[in-house]
Amino acid sequence: MMLRADSYSGTTSFSFLNLPVGARATAMGEAFTSVPNDIQALNYNPACLATMTSSQMSFQHLSYVEDVTQEAIAFGHAGRDSEPSWGLSTNYLRVTNITRTVATLDPSGDGFTEVGSFSTYDLSFGASAAAPITEDLRAGATVKLLHESLADASSSAGALDLGVLYHLNEEHAWNVGASFENLGFASKFADASVKLPAAFRAGISGQPFSQWLLSSDYVKRIDTKGEFDVGIEVTPRPLFSMRLGYRYEMTNPDLGGLANFSAGVGLRLKPVSIDYAFIPLGDLGITHRISVNYRFKPKD
Repeated sequence: MMLRADSYSGTTSFSFLNLPVGARATAMGEAFTSVPNDIQALNYNPACLATMTSSQMSFQHLSYVEDVTQEAIAFGHAGRDSEPSWGLSTNYLRVTNITRTVATLDPSGDGFTEVGSFSTYDLSFGASAAAPITEDLRAGATVKLLHESLADASSSAGALDLGVLYHLNEEHAWNVGASFENLGFASKFADASVKLPAAFRAGISGQPFSQWLLSSDYVKRIDTKGEFDVGIEVTPRPLFSMRLGYRYEMTNPDLGGLANFSAGVGLRLKPVSIDYAFIPLGDLGITHRISVNYRFKPKD
């Protein structure tokens, strides 16, 4: 199933794994591989789990184009001191009202006739763990179980994410991170072989100015030439943040409009925060993503 032509060449299945998770991360152009202390980073680098100062939970809803919806839930338990942190996550994508057609022998028509509609869905479950290796280095991994269903055909898969994060500078909170995603195997889809959308990410983030967060990622997926992502977050008040992102893809059809940009806002009402992301897709329409996050009280 191809969800964005500018992001995926269509040579892999389970392409829903390439969709961003988390409204904060999405608004910042998906440049989130090295951003610490946020459960939303679990989808980009499992090592970020070990940077959380308290346990967190996040729920996301995405309203996509053409009857496509996505729901995602993540929970991260913050380990104390040098103890490991762990997390659980699930990601569910559903597409409804897909027209079913069959071939006909009628020469007067276009050779096809509609015979109703059907739905498809993609589902993943993940279990993650991360821990400090040294005072400044964190490492983590996520094991995922995947399932994809399209009409009467389906495929199941197992995948692994691996990541590291290094704290460069205390004064401006600079971090660098890298991860490998979706390494694994899948059963055949009907009679066709299935290839997972494996990817490599590397990024840097920091706060060069007070109340400013800058981040940048390089992402290379198995079936694309790569992309550069840039994000910025400004927090003029402790309760309110504004975000902007840009994704430069080396293979990028012209979707028109501001298809490579994203924007959003965040509202923090301790211990709850609400994030919103606005993503224009040019001629394909506009998507809206909302995340509700909860930060548990840190243990003494």
